[in-house]
Amino acid sequence: MSAQLLNTVLLPISLGLMMLALGLSLQVKHFANVIQHPKAIALGLLMQLFLLPATAWLVIAGLSVPAELAAGLILIALAPGGATSNAISFLSRGDTALSISLTAVTSLITPFSIPLLLSLQYQWLGLETTAFDLPVLPTMFKLIVVTLLPVLIGMTLRHLFERTVSAIQAPVQRLVGILFIALVIAMAWVNRAQLPDIISISTAAILCLCCLAMLFSNRLATAVGLHSDQQITLTIEVGIQNAGTAMMVAATLMQQPALAMIALYYGIAMNGPALAIIGWRQLRTDASPSYAET
Repeated sequence: MSAQLLNTVLLPISLGLMMLALGLSLQVKHFANVIQHPKAIALGLLMQLFLLPATAWLVIAGLSVPAELAAGLILIALAPGGATSNAISFLSRGDTALSISLTAVTSLITPFSIPLLLSLQYQWLGLETTAFDLPVLPTMFKLIVVTLLPVLIGMTLRHLFERTVSAIQAPVQRLVGILFIALVIAMAWVNRAQLPDIISISTAAILCLCCLAMLFSNRLATAVGLHSDQQITLTIEVGIQNAGTAMMVAATLMQQPALAMIALYYGIAMNGPALAIIGWRQLRTDASPSYAET
């Protein structure tokens, strides 16, 4: 299997299917939660769009990372979490409705925010060469087609055929998840010569970004007085990123497989802190019978 086929055909198709599966799980009520819980939603969006990129810059400056890794960290920071963060929030006994609502809103925003903010921040980083060029309007159009449109189609199908979609939703999500895992393995194999260098160079920076993002978001959510369930959900939402979207932007739109591998590695490494949170929350809530009443 060629890298060209993976990057230009299979990766966009796989991401589109993932976003379609996400759309099948969304309903209008998830957007209504934006009105019912405006403080939590607004804080979550602000942290995803601004706190996380600022944390990426902090890691870049603090660790003096190479330009290519810096470009990868910024790209990851601009791709808020998708269905993975919803599942982790559920397993962590957080506010799953809030998690899904944030995913619903960010799925509408990121096709526009990623090209604008990525282009601007790459200029700040000094990456103005053609290798890192990302035309804003064409990129917006492609992201709309690959990410936003499938979500809207999935939501429409859910609305029109709710009973049927509810019956097939879980198997479809599992199938899409298996296909994406197979694609990730194929991408890792095709780029296997680069992976050892990427892992050795980026491990500390990726773990710092993920852990610091979780720490900062948790402290802010606590400071504004959000409920503990909402605190843990925002912690997860800010730390768990949509590696699939970042990989597609890097490999398909920018033709930068090394950046895609950094995003892929983040998608794997972020599960370490996530599993720690799940284990901690499971132990804590099992030991606290009054949890449901707090």
